[in-house]
Amino acid sequence: MKFFWFILFCLPLQLWAHGGEDHGDEEQKTAAVMPASTGSRAYASSELFELVLVAPAAGTDGQLIDIYLDYFADNSQVEGAVIELDLAGFSGKATMVQPGFYQLKAPALKAERHSITLTIEAGDNLDLLTTELDLTPASTEVPHDHSWTEYSSQLLLALGVLVLALLFWRLASRRSQEAK
Repeated sequence: MKFFWFILFCLPLQLWAHGGEDHGDEEQKTAAVMPASTGSRAYASSELFELVLVAPAAGTDGQLIDIYLDYFADNSQVEGAVIELDLAGFSGKATMVQPGFYQLKAPALKAERHSITLTIEAGDNLDLLTTELDLTPASTEVPHDHSWTEYSSQLLLALGVLVLALLFWRLASRRSQEAK
């Protein structure tokens, strides 16, 4: 009988309760937010222009929105363009910092998806571009999933020990019957 309890005690420890892991019972941890320096990006293009817009993280007050503007055909930088931006009830004109690079001071934006409309006028070229800027926080939390492969070696070990225990029990019962 002592041998049976020893076998039962040797069952995989994963079958017993353990702490330190989230199994869905606890409240989810808050998602980490990307640093404000990286910003969120939006891309738009047409037959005339291609544009990359870099916005600061949501909630930062009065930050600059960076706009990189190139001609679509040859990827050359657009100089002296007039860029009007309209997003979330805010509209403004971007100023050129250097050829192909423009900036616009914008108010704090909410952490959500924003539809953006850009009117671009460069010389004789006039274009209207639309894009979407996603300022929702990105989660860096990796879900912890369990699969059967995680426990397969322990299951095989437990089955092996069980088979050995049955063999020893069978041998012990034969010897006890022969001794009688």
